[in-house]
Amino acid sequence: MSIIWSGTLKKMRVEAAQPVAYYLSDGWWQAEKRGPDCHLNPFVGQNMTLQFTGEIHCTACGRKTKKTFNQGFCYPCFQNRPEADVCIVRPELCHHGVLEDPCRDEEFAQTQCFQPHILYCSLTSGVKVGITREPNVPSRWIDQGAVAAIPVAKLPNRREVGLAEKRLSDAGFADKTHWTKNLKGNPEGFDLRATSEVVVASLTEWGVEGVLAEFERLQHTFEYPVLTWPTKVKSFNLDKDPVAGGVLQGIKGQYLMFDGGVINLRKYTGYRVEVKAE
Repeated sequence: MSIIWSGTLKKMRVEAAQPVAYYLSDGWWQAEKRGPDCHLNPFVGQNMTLQFTGEIHCTACGRKTKKTFNQGFCYPCFQNRPEADVCIVRPELCHHGVLEDPCRDEEFAQTQCFQPHILYCSLTSGVKVGITREPNVPSRWIDQGAVAAIPVAKLPNRREVGLAEKRLSDAGFADKTHWTKNLKGNPEGFDLRATSEVVVASLTEWGVEGVLAEFERLQHTFEYPVLTWPTKVKSFNLDKDPVAGGVLQGIKGQYLMFDGGVINLRKYTGYRVEVKAE
């Protein structure tokens, strides 16, 4: 086996091809020192290993750390960076403008949060609702391993779209993906279009502005480079065993699926690895 890539892990770069194209992409904190991307699709069906070197670096400041927080941050950055604030995970808790709990970074708020966001329905392990910034369509859907997605509304900022998503969740619409089911094959027996119309009806009833016109609610579909779906899903853990791999049977979401287990590369953001393949 020979080395095909070495660098700092972060989520794989994706392209909405048929099937989806995946690339290992260096997450080193200094952009000018990052290595080139590595196209993974040609290695599906071949033996591949990931060797963790034992080094973990914060992807924001480069500090060496024993563990990462919020997918790639050292603890100080986790406590202070705007990307790690609670409202990123739970946008309905946006505290912008709250004097006693000010936003961590006003520029970040204006360039990232107070920008158009899409509310969508997607089909992953089942039908779910979700939100993303408009420029992240369709990569957000691919990162979640969706086989199909329909945008249903466009709202002006993260706070408003988060509040709409939370209300839908409270009304019984799923907003999570069952990751093990999502890796066992493409879901069957779900009507994404029908669910999206129910979501639209609810948003309209609640007076939510920004519901997309019918001609804009197009269904996007995705195929993934998978030869064989695992029947049992077992995860590799680089913190316990520094080597993960086997025959690469497929890629879906941010998971590499080997014949002996799966690994979520996004979980190990900041980990320095060496990747070998035949």
